[in-house]
Amino acid sequence: MTFKVILRKDVIYKNNTSPLCLLFFHDNRRKSVGLGVSVAREYRDADAQKVMEDCPDRDDIQFQVTAKIKEYEKKIKKLEALEIPVTFETLFETVGKRMDCTVDDYFKQIIERLEKVEKYGSASKHKVTLALMSQFRSVKSSFVSVAT
Repeated sequence: MTFKVILRKDVIYKNNTSPLCLLFFHDNRRKSVGLGVSVAREYRDADAQKVMEDCPDRDDIQFQVTAKIKEYEKKIKKLEALEIPVTFETLFETVGKRMDCTVDDYFKQIIERLEKVEKYGSASKHKVTLALMSQFRSVKSSFVSVAT
């Protein structure tokens, strides 16, 4: 998975700025994620993927862009450490999707996914964790009740 920062030239706001986005590439597919920052076209250096020095809010804009990049790099490293394939589905998975099921269901989904990609060591660790959790607390409860 690779990504780069782009300026959306097809979107121009009333104040003559365009939004900055992270464009992710994976398996001949691409996905755009807005950074919540907009900048005038003349202040964007596309080759260096940075905001030019003479931009009025350069430091603040560049800080927000860098923070978002680091956030996604951290997610990618976490997925790799957990031996979960880095795809759009796993990278952009939201916590809200996980909250709809019980702890038991969620662990079984993870175990099944790990076994499909032949990560049996990681799957067995999740099985042990699930067994130990079931001794401590009911795994039929939702994530919301576990967090409180």
